[in-house]
Formats: sequence, C-alpha cells, structure tokens
Amino acid sequence: MFRSLTQGELGQALIKSMTGRYALYIAQMFSLMILARVFTPEIFGIFAVIQVFATFFILFSEMGFGPALINQVEIPKEVRDGIFSITAIIGIFIAASFLLLSPIISSFYENEIYEILVIPVAVSVLFNTVSIVPLAILQREKKFILVAGSDIAGEITSVIIVFILLAFIPPIFALSSKPLTISIIRSFSLWYLSGNCLIGRPLFGRQFYHVKKILSFSAFQLGFNIMNYFSRSLDNILVGKYLGVSSLGVYDKAYQLMRYPLMLLTFAMTPAIQPVLTKLKNDKSEFERLHNQLVNYLAIAGLVAGISIYFFSDFIVLILLGEQWGGVSNILKLLSVTIPIQMMLSSSGGFFQAAGRADLLFSCGVFSSVVNVIAIILGIYFGSLEALCLALIISFSINFIQCYTVLSIYILPRGLIGLVKKVWWSLIINIIFIGLGIMEFFNVTYI
Repeated sequence: MFRSLTQGELGQALIKSMTGRYALYIAQMFSLMILARVFTPEIFGIFAVIQVFATFFILFSEMGFGPALINQVEIPKEVRDGIFSITAIIGIFIAASFLLLSPIISSFYENEIYEILVIPVAVSVLFNTVSIVPLAILQREKKFILVAGSDIAGEITSVIIVFILLAFIPPIFALSSKPLTISIIRSFSLWYLSGNCLIGRPLFGRQFYHVKKILSFSAFQLGFNIMNYFSRSLDNILVGKYLGVSSLGVYDKAYQLMRYPLMLLTFAMTPAIQPVLTKLKNDKSEFERLHNQLVNYLAIAGLVAGISIYFFSDFIVLILLGEQWGGVSNILKLLSVTIPIQMMLSSSGGFFQAAGRADLLFSCGVFSSVVNVIAIILGIYFGSLEALCLALIISFSINFIQCYTVLSIYILPRGLIGLVKKVWWSLIINIIFIGLGIMEFFNVTYI
C-alpha cells in the first residue's frame, strides 16, 4: 500500500514539476529566439563571460541549503527564519565579493567593460540567494506550478525591460539587465507565494545557530555544487580567453540548445525526485525499482532527443537562432552525442540526495570535475571548438560509468548488474551513437 502510494505520489509530483518547467522552457525558448536575432554572437559572448562567474557565486551562496531543507522531516518557524536571515547575510557578502573581483575579470579578459557589467549581475546574485529558503519551502510541498509561474513572470518581464533599455543604452548593457530583472521578480514572488505553504512565509530572525541542523548535509551539497561548477564552466572561461568572445558566443548557444532536452526531461523531473523518494530511503528495494524504471525512460528519451538533434541540427539552429548563427550547427551536432549520457547523469544527484548520501554525491563530483577539467584543458590546447566537443564526449562517458558504479554499489541492492539488465539495449545503442559522434569529429576536422 505504501509503495503504490509513493509511486503515485512520485508520478503526480513529476507531472506537476514537468508541467511547470515546460511552461517556463517555452517562455525561455521564445526569449532565446527573439534575443538571438537582436544581439550578435560577440555580444552574447561578452555577456556569457559574466554569467559564468555569476553562476559560481550563486552556487556558492546557496551553500547547499535548499536540498538540505527539503531533506528535513520538520522545519520549525525558528529554523526557517534563522536560515532565511543567514542567506540574506551570505547574499550581501557574496555580491560584494563579486564586485571586488571585477577588476581581476577585466584584467584576465583584457576588457574594462566587465567592471561595469558585473554591477547588475552582482545584485542579481543577492536576490537569488534570498530566494533559497522560499524556493525550498515551495519545492518541499511540491508546489512546482507556483515556482514556474514566478520564473515565467521574470523571463517575460526581463525581455520587455531589455527592449526598453535598448532605446537608451548600448546593447551589451541592456542585455545585462536581464538576469537582474529575473532575480528581483522571482525573489519577491517566491517569498510571497511561500505564504501558501504549511511551513509559512520566511521572515528575518535572530536565531542563526539553527543553521547547524542542516550543515552536515549542506556541506557535502555545497562541495558538489562547486566541483560541478568548475567541471561544467571551465570550458566557457577558457574559450572566452583563448578562442575569443565570438567563439564563446557560438559555443554557449550550441551548449544551450543541447541542454534543452535535458531541461525538458531531467531538469523538469529532478525537483520532484528528492521530496518524494526521501520517504523511501529505508525501503531500498522499492527505491531501486523506481530508480531503474526512471533511468530506463531517460535513456530512451535521451537517445530520441540526441539522434534527432544530430540529424536536424542545421534546421534547429536556423529556426531558433537565425542565419547569423550558422557556425553553431556543427558544434551542436557534436554535443548532441552527449545528451543520452547527460540525461541519466543529471538525474543521479536527486537519488543520492533522496538516499541521504550527499557524501557520495560529493565524491562523484570530485571525480567528474577532475576528468572534465582535464578534458577541457586538452580541448582548448588543440585550439578548436570541435576538439573541445570531442574531449567532452569522452569525459562525460567516463563520468557516467563512474557515477552509476558508485550509485549501484552503495545504494542499489542488486548493484550494477540489476541496473544493466534494465537498460542494456539502450546502452548498446548509445555506444554506437558515441562512435557516430567521434566519426563526425574527424569528418568536420579533416575533410
């Protein structure tokens, strides 16, 4: 009875999460289609540099508090308010640190414009940090539609603000207003909507010591987030420095398009995994069954998405970005080979969290970060975006094997054999697909 209830609860949570996320992704896709026809690859490349560093400060400021709060059985008012106050203090400190770092960023990329661009983005980091507790409260009670509504309102409003500012200021500064607008609207709406939850709307409190209740979990989560950031963002940092901002604009858009299937499936599901499956962490057999079933679905969906993008990359780029982005097509085709692997990898974090094993998640993050960093450095060393894509194909494959070996050994009762029996045929097709991507690299590079 409990098992069927939990499975039904997971299904309902997944539907709500995916519905909300899909609505947001539609809004983001229209935003991308509009802005890609207004701004050049060079402007997007310059802005992408700032976004890379903003992502780091946002991840660091989160301190792993969100997943840690979701993992708590109860969240008293004192704990809620104490952690909310801590996030506000951390947000102010992180935003100030970002501002102080701007001369170093400008010096590294030899462009003084970054000292100005950092200002609105740093303020957005503050508002994103203040959103941590309200977001965790809404996700914990599976109110994913309300969360998506806040994000959509921010996305639509931000595009309108960008076009208004274009009439008065240079394009790059107008574009920099987008993350600031999103963060402000999202922060206030999430805080207001959290009042509809049983835990209640967070307020500022003085009992900061309550943060100790979640530090043991959040510390490993923070460590994983930082490791994951460096392994996923070093490519953007080095491409902008050594291959130029125009190349970064092309690579960033190719990577963004490649990530859409991940966002439509894995990222849409992940918020629902931890709140529901946390209840099953002591029922390992049912936990394993649901895990293997979900991974099998993701493997199939990833192959369909990856193969479709591989063969229709030219058409996708033309429709979504326009003619000035023709250089994105070949890079997108190579990156599409990694979609099935990333689809399954991206869901693994939710299962580590639900099992209460953030320590294993951190260990996997350390390994994957080292492998990805080595791959990125080698790709940049060979001096082309195509070489970088090949290196990423190899590194994601290695990390997939490592991650699911650890997950199978320490969390799943039947181990790796039970998982392979469930997804063996999709693994074979994926190996063939990876081989196709490697052949494509040699065709693009040497023919």
